[in-house]
Amino acid sequence: MKRYLTLALAALAFAACQQTIEPDMAPGKVQVEPVITKATEVNFESGDKIGLTMTKVNATEAYASNELLAFDGTVFTGELNWYADAYSEADVYAYYPYSAEGVPTTYVAVLDQTEGIAQADFMAASKKGVLPTPNAITMVFKHMMTKLVINIDNLSGADVTAVKILGGDAACDIDLPNLAVLPASGAMPDILTEITAYEATAGKVWQAIVIPQTAKLSVEVSLSSGKKITQPLAEMTLKSGGQYTINARLLQDNMIVSASGEIENWTDEGEIEFEGEGTTEDLPVEFTEHDGYFMYDGVKYKTVTLADGNTWMAENLRFIPRGRTVSSDPAENAGIWYPAANADKVADPALAETLGLLYDAATAFGVEEITAENAGTFEGCQGICPTGWHIPTVAEMTGLVGHSSNSALVNTSAPYYDATIKGASLAALAEAGWPWQFASARNKTSVTANGTYMVTNYNGIYGIMSYVIGSSLHQVKTDADGVMTNVQYHYFMPLYNATNEKVSVAYGNFLSGASVRCVKNK
Repeated sequence: MKRYLTLALAALAFAACQQTIEPDMAPGKVQVEPVITKATEVNFESGDKIGLTMTKVNATEAYASNELLAFDGTVFTGELNWYADAYSEADVYAYYPYSAEGVPTTYVAVLDQTEGIAQADFMAASKKGVLPTPNAITMVFKHMMTKLVINIDNLSGADVTAVKILGGDAACDIDLPNLAVLPASGAMPDILTEITAYEATAGKVWQAIVIPQTAKLSVEVSLSSGKKITQPLAEMTLKSGGQYTINARLLQDNMIVSASGEIENWTDEGEIEFEGEGTTEDLPVEFTEHDGYFMYDGVKYKTVTLADGNTWMAENLRFIPRGRTVSSDPAENAGIWYPAANADKVADPALAETLGLLYDAATAFGVEEITAENAGTFEGCQGICPTGWHIPTVAEMTGLVGHSSNSALVNTSAPYYDATIKGASLAALAEAGWPWQFASARNKTSVTANGTYMVTNYNGIYGIMSYVIGSSLHQVKTDADGVMTNVQYHYFMPLYNATNEKVSVAYGNFLSGASVRCVKNK
């Protein structure tokens, strides 16, 4: 009897083992443990947000769509709980960064990446056949876009102020479940694809996120000298998740390939070569006008409206035209020189910040050359002055200070004219807001003469022999054979000694270096 009872109990136990035991509840909140290859030099950080979509296999609607999960330092978690059917599989996909507007189906290029490439990065992960689990779902996040690394060996003599990637697609479609990037199916955004790269290593390495595509892009480098150098790249298919290196050696007027460099992070897809000739062009000169000053090419200049009714610059210009270099050697026919108003009588670039630069007439007038034929055509020209301003005419100069070396041009009605000193008092002009700046001068008396700095001092003030350029012609000088030897224009000139402190109008040689003060057009 005991034997039969034992067999019966064993049979019951076996039958019990064969039964399916249904769980009473789902295993809690959905959590995602991310695995990524480093894109932005760091892993996910606490507070980063992803959007998660979960669809039960064979279901017609998603169980969760664009559910917000936040990173707590270890996993992504939120308010989403697993469904109760613990034996039903689900397909899950997620993306970063989260968009409250819905699951992204398109991506638009981020044009300004100067604060870092993280703002442009887009990652996604997909996993099929997932069962509810109390553990976090491990999901591998893939970079959907393409990363460019631009290494620059800068031999240009100027600082790199910006690096841009030009051309290519402005947008693309995204197939998140299949982790695919597709050509844009809709209308392209009305934007010019100029991506400003992130300076990852000061002066050496720049990075940018671009859309995967087959294209011929270009690299544009802006320099502190005011030049822009553009170099086209060879056509290449840029893969989703790929990192490509552009190695460049930057010279004064062009870029050349320098093939080297290790690839880190992302998927190593090699190096992009350059193709064809690059171009160099000037950056636009920015100018904005305000009450009492204007900003010109990033420099602030004081302005003042004087009693003559004209608005003048109240300090000397220090603008460097595109493609020009300032010289410290007065013997060099550079067209622009640093002032030398110091005891050593040598050029001092630091003085330019307060005294401005010295220009010859051609540079001031914005032309390559002054000849006997064109010498008289520059009166009132804009030259290197900002838009709406010009190099003063002799009428405007004598209309301010009254006196001129040419007696026929004396204007006794000028508001600052003082007959006793035959000119305008330096003190009166300074009190009116137009102080003279003794910047010295570069002297060159003729076409064949050597250029020298003209530096004299009075009471410890160096550079009292100084001039401000005017645009009205005084005379063209020629030799016996009719060959031009000199051209003179009407210039402001101070007299500063024990008996007089004044400004009047005199003559200046066109190859000498003098200050520039522009006057506003009426």
